[in-house]
Parts: sequence; C-alpha cells; structure tokens
Amino acid sequence: AAGGNLERTSLQCSLFSGRGSLGESQRGEDVKRSVSHRQFGTVAHWSCAVACAESLPAGPSSTMAMPDAVAAEAVARAALASDSADADRQDVELGSVKDWPAQQPESPRRARYFCCGRRCGCCPAYALLLPALGIAGCALGAALIAALAALALAAWAVVGCGLSVVLAYFRQWSGDPWRFPKSLYLKMMFLGYQGTLIGRKTPGLGPKDVPVDMLKPKRRLEKVPVAYALNLQVPAAAEEEFSQESPAALSFSQHFRRALVELPMRDTFDTFDEDEDPVAYVMTQLGSVYPRIFQDWVDKRSDAALTRFCLYGIGAHRIESVVEGGERLFVVRANALAGLPVREGFAHYGGDAHFDAAWRPVKIVDAGLNPATDDGMGAEVTTRPFESGWEEAKFRFRSSLSVLVTLVDHLFAIHLEAANLMVTACREQLSPEHPMRRFLVPFMYGTISVNNNAYASLARPRAMAPRCFAFTDQGLRMAFSAAPKLVMSGMEVSADEGGPILNRERYAEYLRERHGIDTEYQRQSTKFWLVCRRFVEDYLRHYYPSTARVLQDPELIAFYRQFSSQMDFVLPPVLQDSASKQRRSEAPITEEETYNCIVDIFANFMFLVTAGHEQAGAVEANVQDVSFCAFKWVPGKLCGTKQTATAQALLMSFTSAPMPALMGSDWSHLFPESSLPPPEGAKAPRRAFEDFQAALRGLAGEAEAYNAMAASRPFPECFPLYTLNPRVMDSSVSV
Repeated sequence: AAGGNLERTSLQCSLFSGRGSLGESQRGEDVKRSVSHRQFGTVAHWSCAVACAESLPAGPSSTMAMPDAVAAEAVARAALASDSADADRQDVELGSVKDWPAQQPESPRRARYFCCGRRCGCCPAYALLLPALGIAGCALGAALIAALAALALAAWAVVGCGLSVVLAYFRQWSGDPWRFPKSLYLKMMFLGYQGTLIGRKTPGLGPKDVPVDMLKPKRRLEKVPVAYALNLQVPAAAEEEFSQESPAALSFSQHFRRALVELPMRDTFDTFDEDEDPVAYVMTQLGSVYPRIFQDWVDKRSDAALTRFCLYGIGAHRIESVVEGGERLFVVRANALAGLPVREGFAHYGGDAHFDAAWRPVKIVDAGLNPATDDGMGAEVTTRPFESGWEEAKFRFRSSLSVLVTLVDHLFAIHLEAANLMVTACREQLSPEHPMRRFLVPFMYGTISVNNNAYASLARPRAMAPRCFAFTDQGLRMAFSAAPKLVMSGMEVSADEGGPILNRERYAEYLRERHGIDTEYQRQSTKFWLVCRRFVEDYLRHYYPSTARVLQDPELIAFYRQFSSQMDFVLPPVLQDSASKQRRSEAPITEEETYNCIVDIFANFMFLVTAGHEQAGAVEANVQDVSFCAFKWVPGKLCGTKQTATAQALLMSFTSAPMPALMGSDWSHLFPESSLPPPEGAKAPRRAFEDFQAALRGLAGEAEAYNAMAASRPFPECFPLYTLNPRVMDSSVSV
C-alpha cells in the first residue's frame, strides 16, 4: 500500500497461506527472501512486507490463529496488487528503451575530414557533385545580391533625398552661429524636449487639474528597475494619475527615449578660448528651453564667492566640522568621488574645502589630482590661498561638488529614493478615499512621470547622465552604490550620537550643539519644516481623535511599514553602520514615538520635494557656466569642454517644465469628509490648509526681507539665500 515501482512479487511463504509453522525470526527472513525484484523499489514497500511478517505472533507449529493468517494474507495480496499495477505502468512508460553501453575513443587517434566513405576508404558518390553544387550556389548568391542591391537602390531613391536633407539639417547646427556639438543624441533630445515644453501650460491643483475621480485604486504598481541604482524600481509612466499626455503620446515618448540611448556615445574635447563666453555659447543653443534664473551670481570665482558657494549655495546642506590643531574648521567635502574611474581624457573629481571659524577659505585637500591606483598608492594634494594651483583647486572643488549634489542629493536621494518610495507606498497601501492619500496628492503630483523620465533619460547606459558626467559605466554604478552613504539629512548620524535623526528640528540642534554648525540655511530650513509638520498634525487631528486611533488604522500602518522597509532596503548592508542598522530595525517603544515617527516621515517628504528639491536642483546659474561649475573637464583646464557645456545645460533645461506652485493653489477639494466626529478644538482640513498657506506667505516675506538686507550685513552673512523662499517652490518634484 506504500506505493512505489516494484516488479511482480511472488510470496511463497507458507505463513501467508496458513500452512506450516514458522518461528518469528524465520517468518521475517522468509518474507524478505520471497520478495524478488527486477528493479529497486521503494523502502516503503520492503518495510511493509517485513512489518506484516514481524507483526504475527510467535508460537509453536500449527498454533497460529487463522484470522491472523487470513488478515496477513489479505494485506500481502493488496501489496502484491499495488506492486503489479505499478510494474505494469512502468513497463508501458519504459517501452523499448534500452541501456546503451559506453564506447571508448579510437586508439591510436586518427584525424577525420569526412571525405572518405566507410568502404575501402573511397569517396562517397555524392562528393563528386560538390564542384557543381558550388557553382550553382555561387550563381544563386549572385542573383540574390543583385536583387537586394536593386531593392536597396529603389529604397534609397524613395527615402534617400529626405534622409540626406535631415542629416544635412542636423549637420548645419554645428556651424555659426549655433556651434552645436556633433552629437545626434543631444540634438534629438533637444528637439524632443522642446516639442513638449513649448506651449505647455502650468498645471494647477484645483478641481479641474486634479479631480478626485481620477485617483486610481489601491493596487500593486507596475515597476521597472533603475539601471544603476541598487534595489530601486520606479513605477511605469502609465501609472501616473494626472498625466497631461494622452496614452498615445505617452507611448511614443517612451519609445522615443528608449531609441535615443541606442545612438553612439562619443566624447569630444573642444575647449573654449580664453576670451570666449561659455554662457552665451549655451544660450545661443538652448535659450528656448533653459529655465528662468532667480539667483544672482555676479562674482563666481573669488574666495568670497567660494564661501557663498558653500555657506549659501549648493553646499549649504553638506557642511561638516573638524578640529585641527585645537581649531574648529568647517568642511564641505567632494573627495568621495575621487576614487571613481572616469573615461580617458577627463580629469578625476575631488576636493574638500576647509574654512576657518570666520568662514575664510583655509585650504582645499584634493584626492583626485593623484587618485589611488589599484595597488592603493595615491596622495592627497593640499592647496592654500595664494599658492600656485589655487584657482584650479577651487574650480575642481566647485565642479566636483556640483556633480555630487546633482547625482547623490538630487537624482538619488530626492527623486529615486524619497519621492519614489513615498508615492509607491502611498499608491499601493492607501485607498483613494484615505485622508492621507488625499493629503499627499499635491506633493506627489507628476512624481511617477518625472521619475520614469529620469529612469529613461538619465539613469541608463548612454543616456543623459553618462553623457554629462566623466564616469565610466563602472564608475557611475559605483557612485550610485555609494550614494546612500553620502546623503546628509540626519539619517547619517550614528547611534552613538543619537541617530539616525528623522526630525529636522532635532537634526539642526544636533549640528549646532555637537558640531558648532549654526547657519542661516539650517535656521530657515527648520522654520519651513516646522510649518510642514504643523500642517500634518492639524490635518491628522481632524480625522483621528487620538494618536492611538492613528496607530489603529491598518492602511496607514501598512503604508508606514512598506515605506520604512523600502528605505532600509535601498541601503546595502555593506554600507550600513551596524549600530545604525540595528537602531532602524527597532520599533518605537511607545505609541507617542510611533505617531511622531509617522508625522516626521510626512513632514520630511513635504520638505524634500519642495525646499530640498529647490536646494539640490535649482542650480541654473551654476551649470549654465562651465567655467563656474563643469560636470566634466580636461585635466589642467579651468573650464569644461564645449560638449559638456551643451550637455549639462540641456540636463538643467529639463527642470523648466512648469509644475504646480506650492503657494497660491487651492487643493482643499481633495480633503474627504471624516467618518468620525472631530475632537473638540480640532481644525477643519480647509482651515488647516489656509493656516499652512498663511505660514508659507510669512516665510516668503521673511526670506525676501533677509535677501534685501544682505549687503548691509557683515561677512560671511552678507549673501542672499534663495532656495528656502516658498514663493519659488513647486509643490512636488520636477526633473
């Protein structure tokens, strides 16, 4: 009954027929010998037969009870019937299959050329036909080639004229006055983007632009993996809720971008003459698509400009401090990129800029001038003000930091990590009626489309990012792999110092008290973050009478779990600090801590896609001038190449697509009715929204007043800070 493949068995033991007398041991041995096999069977069959025999009681001859014998015989016959059926089935399955014996190779070995037959070593008769077959094949091939040539000539006659005109048209771009680089990819990308940008209206957030009935149901989204990033996927463009493009246009755009990356990628090294204006050069080419510039940089290259670049510019969120010789120095680092491989002909990145307590430049330590080789040999080069090479050191540092901020803080941390994981968790875990799904709509607007464009047009081999930066393909993969460890937002703080820190107010306090970093950027960013957090709390209080009710919402907890786990998942374990990793995995111990963590996540997301995106992405004045900041350059030069100038300006142009403004739009129609009576004193959602907008207007006025008084303040506070003015912020990420 145990099942298996056994051949027919013959049980001839007199025990099962009721005849004769056997001792217990003898009965077992006879049963074992009586089962004959032509093939191996299963252990279960064998054990079954033995067990039947051994289960019979021992006794003298002719004293075995007949009922026991009959029962044992019935069991044995049932096993025989099962074995017989199995054997018949196996015979049918095997059929006439034979076991073919192995053969040894020839000894001694003789060469074979397959010209001689088996008999007498003569050539087979058909070998005599080979010359004739060769002649026939040659004639047939010639006829086929002639036919194909005629077909090709006919096709060329039809399309050749038009194709020649198109190629000549693109070729003329390289002449005066445009002098566009000889890159078909850049030209096609420009035309494609210009076609979508010109005439595009600025979307709003009112009922006409974001109607509630266009919210898609909660479900798993279709995603595509990002080529260079580790463990990151972005939703497909078709998953966008409020797309301005028709499905046909969206499909064409996707295929167009995929086709462009197949175009060859070739570096050119044409440089600017000493008196040639790189800004005029790119604006002659890209003036129709380049974004508006609201930052004023009259002085770009002085030491004071370097201070502004780090304290009020794109380095303001990356300030660290060290103590050397008993003196505290402020540092903005870019040497993290120094060891990454670059393509032949381009300089390595690198440079850590050090400032004294008064924010005067002290030195630049550059690990990219003599980068470490495979044997670990390399040396940092330290350059101080007024020393030879100081201007080159400053240019290298500015350019390297612009690459680091663009790649790590902007593309990776804000787009592919924070915004992407937030919108994915929201769409997959929160239903369209959920109050927090509705709350996040303005801050997620267009995120799926924008990030899918980033995936298709930036973070792929031979796309814009590889063409803009000097990294090899391997170097770009290494940069993306290291990116999670290079982000500075509070999550990098070790457990020994109280981290990771999600609350930006506490992060600013940590920088101030632990590292002596108390800057205008941190002060204004804390104010803005607190306004965002207050909006979140006021809104939640209307729908949830207590913090406990927040934690009892299964959809919200599922969202929180997915977002948190995905944020941990994108950070490879080899890059994680063990203590920090352990701390992240520990759940908050109180309801209040869990609630605060959820609120901080929402407030941080709002901050990153608005003010954070402005800080890392509003670099129009920087990348417009490759003598100020170049994404790649030739060693020893103080300016990027002409190809670099066009490529990075075109990349910057992608941010000119109009997006909904953070201030001035009314999206209160999105807020649903509460299923529970709101607690006493709770604000209505619309009132919370109006207070949020009023607070933003107050921050905008403070930022504009601060900038207006910049010239009257002493160094180093004598510079404007543009990126934290809510009046210039979008409500969500743009490219």
